[in-house]
Amino acid sequence: MPKKTLWIALLVLLPLVLAGGLYFLTQETYQPYGTRLLNPRPVDTLDFTLTAHDGSRKSLRDFEGKVVLIFFGFVNCPDVCPTTLLELSKVYKALTPAEQQRVQVLLITVDPERDTLQKLASYVTFFDKSFIGLTGSPEEIAAVAKKYGVFYQKSGVKSPTEYNVDHTATVFALDPKGSLRLIYGSGRAAETERVVRDVRWLLRG
Repeated sequence: MPKKTLWIALLVLLPLVLAGGLYFLTQETYQPYGTRLLNPRPVDTLDFTLTAHDGSRKSLRDFEGKVVLIFFGFVNCPDVCPTTLLELSKVYKALTPAEQQRVQVLLITVDPERDTLQKLASYVTFFDKSFIGLTGSPEEIAAVAKKYGVFYQKSGVKSPTEYNVDHTATVFALDPKGSLRLIYGSGRAAETERVVRDVRWLLRG
């Protein structure tokens, strides 16, 4: 190959090589704010089918192609649940409209006896109209909670309708393939900018 042609080829290829290397380094060296699972849980081990607040049946696979943020809570929760949903709404609103189309926040109730579809609808859409509340039979909820390692139980029971529910206050972040990649402990989602960076990292993946 003539020397001139070789130099032209190098000049053409060099930006592509550098861009590819930069992308690789960005993907490999990024340190998420959320706790990163060394062995991401695949969608097969996490999938579920529950009833959305609009009455439709939803499974995890329905959100393929989106980053899904899941939180287990309940409508009558006095503090942790509304705080966490507010934190997630700030994260969602900090994204661009195009990014928002690829992100879904889900609240799975741990109080299916009291959280009717109407109550769930009013509750989750207060934080953002795109948020979805999910419920099911007590058995269905227990099965889903087990998959995610979520603990919950009634406490301070005064009557069949007056009680609190102690529960795991973790946010689960799943990538567009449905794999569980990151988790955020109670209060961690309050770092809006850092969680937004994590979400964008998951979207790129």
